Amino acid sequence: MDQQFDNLYLDRKPSRTTSVNGKEYLFFSGYNYLGVNADAEFIELILEGTDRYGWLYPSSRISNTRLAVYEECEAILSELTGSEDTILLPSGFIAGRVATSYHQNFVHNAPDSHPAILQHKPAVADFEDWGNWITEQSRSDTPLTIASDSVNPLTSTINNFSFLNDASSKIVTVIDDSHGIGLIGENGSGASGLVPQSNNVEYLFSYSLSKAYGISGGAISASKNWVAKFKHTPEYSGVTPSSPAQIFAFNKGQHIYHRQRHKLLSNISYFENCIKAMPGIQHSAGLPSFILPTDINENIFFESGILISSFAYPDPKGKTLKRIVLSALHTPADLDFLASVLQKAY
Repeated sequence: MDQQFDNLYLDRKPSRTTSVNGKEYLFFSGYNYLGVNADAEFIELILEGTDRYGWLYPSSRISNTRLAVYEECEAILSELTGSEDTILLPSGFIAGRVATSYHQNFVHNAPDSHPAILQHKPAVADFEDWGNWITEQSRSDTPLTIASDSVNPLTSTINNFSFLNDASSKIVTVIDDSHGIGLIGENGSGASGLVPQSNNVEYLFSYSLSKAYGISGGAISASKNWVAKFKHTPEYSGVTPSSPAQIFAFNKGQHIYHRQRHKLLSNISYFENCIKAMPGIQHSAGLPSFILPTDINENIFFESGILISSFAYPDPKGKTLKRIVLSALHTPADLDFLASVLQKAY
């Protein structure tokens, strides 16, 4: 990577635009999918929540003095995901670790599993092959525990779990829905509305609240039995919970998320049309990430006043991943300009 594109320090918060060394750039990076950090109505809710509850609640969730906003949030997430119960945790990463580390069975990880849910090296390298392998393993009648992301942000694909229809034994399925919740599925319900329903399969959905919802924290939506177990972990009882002001804004701002999601989906559809003649871009319909060819020169974007995502992930020593990430804040004019610069880069 050219040095000028490496380690860029932003002067202010990224929204539709940001600035580096005083120069303004269109921002097509990060995971601010719904753009609520720049939505005036949502910001007002944050301020209202701060005035009412403070920006921090330095206490345990199991204290005798509690705030109802957390349980209200959990109820909203349970309804959204169609789950019996939900537990809020300090981050999506912690949610993933709790969801996968509490199982006595060996966790069979899918290829490209996020480190939050990664317990063991995947048995195979291709997701479809892994699904077939899991189907074969289930025929032994031994209960299985598996873990996978719902969306692979490295390839911009939505993983297909239809192989679970063929499960012969009981399968506990942990799905990291950090890049799906709030975006995919009906009303942003995430993977919960897309996965097959079977008496043999029990789902635990872990996810970050930052990617789409723009607030800090994570959660696990699952059965009441699983959530009751998770509430006995130190990751729940021994930590400071998420900002109550942000949780308040989440609870009261569901209509804002609905509005912003429709804006984002419109932007995705618009940009898909802009690039339909450009080869080599990896993208799945409905996702805001567009994976660029590895040999494309990202400095053309930088020189044109555009910031894209360009760094090695999840392995800092691995191959640079070049992505364009849309948000609900972008305008058609922004997308037209982005497409023109992308054409130049080709």
